Amino acid sequence: MALDIEYSTFFKSDLPAPSQRWSGFPEYNFIGGHNDAESIPVDDMIKSISEVLKREGKTLATYGLQHGPQGYKPLREFISKKVNKRSGLSVSSDDILITSGSGQALDLINAAFCNPGDTVIVEQFSYGSAINRLRRIGVKPIGVPLNDEGIRLDLLVERLEDLLDKSIKPKFIYVIPTVQNPAGSIMPEKNRLKLLEISKKFQIPIVEDECYADLIWDSSRPPALAALDEGNRVIHCGSFLRQLHQH
Repeated sequence: MALDIEYSTFFKSDLPAPSQRWSGFPEYNFIGGHNDAESIPVDDMIKSISEVLKREGKTLATYGLQHGPQGYKPLREFISKKVNKRSGLSVSSDDILITSGSGQALDLINAAFCNPGDTVIVEQFSYGSAINRLRRIGVKPIGVPLNDEGIRLDLLVERLEDLLDKSIKPKFIYVIPTVQNPAGSIMPEKNRLKLLEISKKFQIPIVEDECYADLIWDSSRPPALAALDEGNRVIHCGSFLRQLHQH
C-alpha cells in the first residue's frame, strides 16, 4: 500500500535499524524466560481467580487509588511477608512499590537515575531486556565477566577504577545474583558481602534483580543483597512471572 506521507522524515535521528521480519524462534531460544506450559496449574488458577472475583469483584474494575501510588496494600503486605521469609529482608508494606513486573521497575529506576550518556555496570552476559532498556535511553552498559559464582568481583574493581580514572562514575551496578540470567549461577554469600563492600568503597548503588530467585526450591538460597545491606545501597526488584508453575 502506497503511503501519502513519508514517515521516515519525522523519525528520531538516533533510531536503530529496522528489525528483520519475524521468521520464528531461533534453534536455541533465549528470547524470553518461559515456563513449561505443561506445568502451569490451570485448574488451580481458575479456582483462585474465581474466589478473588467473588470476593473482590466490585473493586477489580477500579484503579484502586484508595491505596495510594505504591499499589494495592494487601498485595504489598503479602509481598513484604514473602521477601522477609524467602529473601531474608526486613521490610514492611510501606517499603514496597507494585510495578508491572521487574521490567517496569527497571524503567522507573533508569528514569530516576540516568541521563543520556551515563554509564551503568552490568554483568557481561545479562538479561537482554535490561540492556536494551539502558541503550534505548542513551545509557552505555559496561559489562564485567562472569564465573560460576556470578560477576567477577576482581574485574569489577578494575572496571570501576578504570572508569573513575577517566572521571566516569557509573550510576549503578545491575546484577542478578540469584539464578543469574542466562548463566544460572548463584552468588555465594561471601561474594555478596564483598560486592556490598565494593559498593560502599566506590559509593555506587546496586540494583538487585531477584526475579528468578524463587526457582530455587531447596534451602541453598542465600539471603538477598538487600538483606545483607546495612547502608541502604541496594534497590531490590522481584517478580512473580517465573513462579506461576510452582504454586
